[in-house]
Amino acid sequence: MKVGLNLLHAIPSIGGGWNYISRLVSALGGEKDKNIYVCFVNPKSAALVPSLPNFKQVLVNINAASRSQRILYENTVFPQLVKNYHLDLMHWFAATQAFVNTVPSVVTFYDLQVFDNPLMFPVIKRMYLQVMMKYAVQHAARLLPMSYTTALALSQNLGVDREQMSIIPAIVSSTFQPADNERVTEFRLKYRLPNKFWLYVAHFYTHKNHLRLLNAYHELKMKGDNPWPLVLRGDDHGMLTSVQEVVRELSLQDDVLFVPRLDEGELPLLYSAATAMVYPSQYEGGAMPVLEAIACGCPVIASKNPLLEEYSTVVVNLFDPLEVSSIAQALFQFQQSKSNYVDIRQRGLKRILDHRPGYVAEQLRQAYLHVQMDVI
Repeated sequence: MKVGLNLLHAIPSIGGGWNYISRLVSALGGEKDKNIYVCFVNPKSAALVPSLPNFKQVLVNINAASRSQRILYENTVFPQLVKNYHLDLMHWFAATQAFVNTVPSVVTFYDLQVFDNPLMFPVIKRMYLQVMMKYAVQHAARLLPMSYTTALALSQNLGVDREQMSIIPAIVSSTFQPADNERVTEFRLKYRLPNKFWLYVAHFYTHKNHLRLLNAYHELKMKGDNPWPLVLRGDDHGMLTSVQEVVRELSLQDDVLFVPRLDEGELPLLYSAATAMVYPSQYEGGAMPVLEAIACGCPVIASKNPLLEEYSTVVVNLFDPLEVSSIAQALFQFQQSKSNYVDIRQRGLKRILDHRPGYVAEQLRQAYLHVQMDVI
C-alpha cells in the first residue's frame, strides 16, 4: 500500500501534537512493514521523516506557522501534487482535511475541545475548526481518535458510527521506564532537585490550571501541612509570566521550582526522581505526561475528567480541577497515606503496553488496511 502522510501543518510549537506525530511516524516502517510512506513536509517537519527505504520525503516550501497560507495551499495546489504520487490513501493529522481529495483520507482527532469549550478559541479559528472537523467526519474514509474518550465524543457530538473509527493511542517510547537509582541521583544533583517533590509536566496554557494548583499548594502551606516542593516543567504558551507572578504573590519562591527544557532522554529521569505527579489540567486530549509518568513508575493524582477517568485504575486519586480545596485535599491525602502503591504501579506498567510503539503502529497499519479493503 502507498500511504501519504500530510505533515505540512507540523511544527515543534504545536507541542503535544508534534510529539504524537513524531512517535507515530517513527514507529512505522522497518522490515516487516510493506507499506510505502510518502511524507509531504514543510522545512521543519522534514525532521519527522525516518531514514528508511520505504519513506519518501516531498518538501513543500511553505511557512507552516502561517495557518492561512497552509490552508490555502492544501485546498488548491496540494490535491494536484498528491495525484502525481498515485497514493492509496492520505493520512491527515490535524482533525481536518481539504475540501478536495484525490485519494481516500484518514484523519487523526486528538480531542473535540473546540466544541466542548468553544470560548477558548478566537472566533475565526473556532469557526474554521468546527466547519472543517464536521467536514472531515462526513467525508473521511476512516477517523483515528487518539483515545476512547475522543471516540465517544465523536459519536455523541458529531454522530460518528463506532465502526468508522480506529483508536490510535499516543505512543510512549521504551525510553520511558523506571530509571536506576544512580542515574536518578545524578539527575537530581544536576538540577538541584529535593529528595521528595511533587511534579507537574505541562506547558503553560490557561486550561492546564497551574494557578489553581498554586493556590491549593498555598492553602496547604497556610494550614501547616508542609507539602513537598512543587517542580514545574513546561514551555511558555502565554501563561508563564502569570504563574511566576502568583508564585511571588503567594511567597512560594522557595517551594516552587521551574525546570528548563529537557532532552527527551532526561524526561524519564525527571519522572523517576519525582515522589508523585499532580495533574490538574481541566481538559485533555492525550495527557501524555500522565502516561509517561505511569510508564516510569511515578504515582499520579489527576483531574476528574473523561480522558483521565480512562486511567482511573492506574491513577491514585481523581480530584475536581475547578475546586482549589479538592486539589489541596488530594495532595494532602497522598502525602499522609501509608500505602506504597505497588499494585497501582504494576497495573500502570501493564497498561502502558498498549501505548508501546510496536502495538500502536500495528493498530495504525490495520486501520490503513481497513480503508483499502473498503475501497476494493
